[in-house]
Amino acid sequence: MRKFILISIILIFSSCNSFNQLSFDENLTSKINLQYNKQKEPVDLIKITDFDWDNYIIIGSYQIPERIGEIYDIDLSNISKYASSDDTKLLLVFIKNKTAIKICQLNSNIKISKTKNLKNKKDNE
Repeated sequence: MRKFILISIILIFSSCNSFNQLSFDENLTSKINLQYNKQKEPVDLIKITDFDWDNYIIIGSYQIPERIGEIYDIDLSNISKYASSDDTKLLLVFIKNKTAIKICQLNSNIKISKTKNLKNKKDNE
């Protein structure tokens, strides 16, 4: 019985991290795709979003979110499971107060206008 309880506790604690993970915002992803496909110009994220965010970052395939978070001094722990090995997809991450708040998975051909600049830790030193 002790083993069962111990194993149950371990499983509960190890799965808690997945409860904290963000999921893709399908509506926003559709808006961005539609905007780009319609105009074939870089999408202005400020005009297309209706929520408060400080910055954004695009994470390419094979990039590890935790490592990117370290470089830019932001908390990406709530998107750690989204490291991609798909060359056709990019992860668009919206940041508020140095934490990921919303994510979209975009096709790699979509262009985003450079409306805000995220600086890495070295730039701030």
